[in-house]
Amino acid sequence: MHTHVIQRFVESHALPSSYADDAERWFVPLVDELVAAFARSESTGASPFVVGVNGCQGSGKSTASELLESLLSARGLVVARLSIDDFYLSRQQRLTLASTVHPLLATRGVPGTHDIPLALATLAALTDTKHSDGIPLPRFDKATDNPLPRAEWPVLVSRQDRPAADIVLFEGWCVGVTPQSASELTSTCNSLEREYDSDGRWRGFVNEQLAGDYQTLFSQIDNLLFLEAPTFDCVSNWRNKQERRLRESYKTPKDKARQDGDDSKATQSLHSVKQANALMSETQIARFVQHFERLTRHCLLLLPSIADTVFELDTNQRIVGRR
Repeated sequence: MHTHVIQRFVESHALPSSYADDAERWFVPLVDELVAAFARSESTGASPFVVGVNGCQGSGKSTASELLESLLSARGLVVARLSIDDFYLSRQQRLTLASTVHPLLATRGVPGTHDIPLALATLAALTDTKHSDGIPLPRFDKATDNPLPRAEWPVLVSRQDRPAADIVLFEGWCVGVTPQSASELTSTCNSLEREYDSDGRWRGFVNEQLAGDYQTLFSQIDNLLFLEAPTFDCVSNWRNKQERRLRESYKTPKDKARQDGDDSKATQSLHSVKQANALMSETQIARFVQHFERLTRHCLLLLPSIADTVFELDTNQRIVGRR
């Protein structure tokens, strides 16, 4: 069964055939383990089973989470897939933080720029066996830099006397990480911090936020998967590749609509046009990833000893080992 699921997944995501080989070798055994762990957890009355997926930008964690969702669903489990990106604060909320705390907080991504109370409430709803209504799963629109309207969030149907989901997949670049020590915050780690955070106010605030409700959220993770990049230097290269693929995917439907003279297709492509316009140049990406460098390096040092499963990646984002 899983071979058919993987093949459909590879085709629908336009992935190379090598991804199917990697899925068979690495993800199918992991799914067997997660199904067994869920069964043990359910027998004790603890449900849903929360699986965290951590990886730096461009590591393929979103694709990995979607593949896990497909494979677990094929095993008869109800899966809720969430990303920490789904819980970003609105642009206006971040601009308020930028004006009252630190200007770098206008950029979404670091701890302190997420709606953690909403994330905790969503997990609580997924755990509630008496929840009679469907459970909305928040979604963020990066094209508009704001959460999608609640009416556009997917809704997970409630189940009588059972949690709505058997397994929650929760992915994100900082999922599961703990705060840094005071001594680690002393020196700057890149030109962004040297230029805009020489006094440490921004990184101190981010670390303080990470030490708070983020840890309450991460404490609910039952099993953590870490996609380990070889070095932080891969991040910019991977993000550039990601942006190039997205730019091509957004350009194609827009151009086809123009060629066909199809007004409805052209209208439907407007959102893709907005997304394409929101993509970054290589220079912008190089600056953007510096916002995440400190904690990404912290993840690379810390998570191999904390995660339940570590998939080692090569510079081409392929899994080459597990520990």
